[in-house]
Amino acid sequence: MKKIKILIEQTLMVSFMTQCYVSLYGLLVMKKYGYQFDWYIPGSIVIASFLCSLITVFLLYGKSDRKNYSILIHYIRVIAHFILLYVIIMGIGYLCYWYRGIWGFILTSVIYVIIYAGTWVGTILIFRHEEKLISKALDNIRDDD
Repeated sequence: MKKIKILIEQTLMVSFMTQCYVSLYGLLVMKKYGYQFDWYIPGSIVIASFLCSLITVFLLYGKSDRKNYSILIHYIRVIAHFILLYVIIMGIGYLCYWYRGIWGFILTSVIYVIIYAGTWVGTILIFRHEEKLISKALDNIRDDD
């Protein structure tokens, strides 16, 4: 159940952040040149976000407990995670024409790094909030006893 919750949270967070980027890009860059987005772009973003969330759940939140492996293994998993997600995003981006040319590739790569970092920050904030709620509930239970 926890993996499903993480999968949904990650998909929604990444999709929202990507849709915000696409909206700003459309308003600031594409509008002045008369370009338009194709009808399938929002759906392809959600599909890419879902695939990235699946990899996140299986690679970073797998069966093995985080305490059972060293910090080196953790960093290797995070680097592999970054690379796999980059390949998925750039692959789907190429197939769905999210970018055109070398400058589009570079801009999409930069935005990928920003969204990746933003997703980590968002995930940390969600986990901290959940920890506070659990701690508060435990304190209330102790106070009642």
